[in-house]
Amino acid sequence: MIRSCVTNCKHASPNSQRPTPRTLPIILAILLPTLLAALTVQSAFGQGFKMTQLNAPGNVGGTYPLGVNTTGAVVGEYTNSSGGTSGFYYNGSAFTALNYGGENFTRGGGINDSNVIVGDFLGGDGFYHGYTYISGNFQQYDVGVENNVSTSLFGINKAGDFVGSWVPLETRVEEGFISVGGRGGNVTSFYAAGTDPTYAYAIDSSDNTVGAYVDTSNVTHGFYRTASNGVITKVDYPGSIATVCYGINDSGLITGTYTNTAGLPYGFTYAPKTKTFAPTDFAGTRGVNSKGAYAGWYWGVDGAPSGYLAVPQTFNLTAAKVPNSRSSLLNGINNADIGVGSYVDSSGTQHGMMATTKSVKAIDDPKGTTVCFAINSSSVIVGDYFDSSGNPHGFEYSGGTFTDITGPSDALSSDATGINDSGVVVGDYFSGDDGTHHGFIYQNGQYTVVDVPGATATFSGGVNKSGLATFFWVDAAGYTQSSLYNGSTFTSINVPGAAVTIAQGINSAGNIVFSWYDPYGVGHAALKQGSSYYVFDEPKGTGTKAAGINDSNIMVGSFTPSGGGQELYYGTM
Repeated sequence: MIRSCVTNCKHASPNSQRPTPRTLPIILAILLPTLLAALTVQSAFGQGFKMTQLNAPGNVGGTYPLGVNTTGAVVGEYTNSSGGTSGFYYNGSAFTALNYGGENFTRGGGINDSNVIVGDFLGGDGFYHGYTYISGNFQQYDVGVENNVSTSLFGINKAGDFVGSWVPLETRVEEGFISVGGRGGNVTSFYAAGTDPTYAYAIDSSDNTVGAYVDTSNVTHGFYRTASNGVITKVDYPGSIATVCYGINDSGLITGTYTNTAGLPYGFTYAPKTKTFAPTDFAGTRGVNSKGAYAGWYWGVDGAPSGYLAVPQTFNLTAAKVPNSRSSLLNGINNADIGVGSYVDSSGTQHGMMATTKSVKAIDDPKGTTVCFAINSSSVIVGDYFDSSGNPHGFEYSGGTFTDITGPSDALSSDATGINDSGVVVGDYFSGDDGTHHGFIYQNGQYTVVDVPGATATFSGGVNKSGLATFFWVDAAGYTQSSLYNGSTFTSINVPGAAVTIAQGINSAGNIVFSWYDPYGVGHAALKQGSSYYVFDEPKGTGTKAAGINDSNIMVGSFTPSGGGQELYYGTM
């Protein structure tokens, strides 16, 4: 599990770039044709997601969503303060705890578009029992006529048909079942293979069903059951040691979670018609609705599990390449749509860069290899040059003149990463006094040191015209978090779904772009607009980074294409 990427992202060598990663499916269309006139452009189509973090009130061990309906209502389970398990219902704005009777084990399994909830509870008799929850009222549901038989309800479709598992007395082995018509309906019981324990987790409007079974070697496999003929197809994520299918929507998209050979869980989607698997960006993916939104869980700050809801969101991205370059990236963009960053030319030399509507101009500090991070409306640029030992030193570039931004008197190295239209600069430095990194704000020739409370190291992002500044920092457990600073107060701005959040540019409206990493060290991009968070990836590569954003909400960043190196992009939502 990744903790801090700081040592891998900066203060390493002239070729190290400021952390600004980003990744997710996105829709790429041609935009900014004038700005890109000097660049070679490529467009593609993809998609991002609006992310909502789900943490049920009173949970002490994480929140685990299981089902989601078309409106985005979510059900699931969490560990309560007494150490038991409670179910939950999230209606899009508030949580309701689901506890059947006085029992201390209740799970929410599925929810349909009529907000009928199904789940199970562990009764005082030592057996599991299913339930329905309608308009605040629980009602028990069991398969079979025996009193001492276990039943769990896991899924429900639009028509109210149930799926789940039950344990007949005569076999004591879990069987999957479908109840067409729901309570009082026609029950069909089945094994996915032989007499292997079988669990049916979700059902679509045609009564096609997905779930999991455990074979005689104790290996878990996913399955897909076709309603029309009862044929069951095994679904195993390639290279996995275990696969569970948790969700299916009316388009046939299946969601689930697999375990790799290292024992780590990953979410996935699967399209049966094309037999195509795709990973999600999260440790666990559970239910999916008819709009393609899915719910699950991830390892977040300090490795704590949190729930999430991911709703599809369209982005527009245009990838571009500096002619005759090996790689290129953008770190900032001003309100005149002028971008700054760096590129590596055909001979392997790195240059700072300013990209205008007509040309790409090298910005090279004579003191060393250069990277540009931000530009304001007066075309004043800040960035770093690297000395012969590979240490960064901040600079300001204005009217053809470079001026060092050295940091406070104890600084051995420095970064200048953001500048607003008033000339206020944010940056960070490595202190020779205490051997760690601190943020700073540089204004009117004076440095103000900025340390996020609880941080063992603080790094800078961007600053807007109101003086709001972004910082990312390493906590005591070694994880990287991000905060927004208004001059007196720090506010957490960690991206839902992220194990590591690196805040970067911020515009006048307070919209922020991020790089973030999942628990396995894979980089992605994010945008915070208002109070909402969105994640995305450049579909033609990996390691997408978002670094800068202007007042027109044009974002810039970079990604790693299949052939290696880095390419820049411009994007909007």
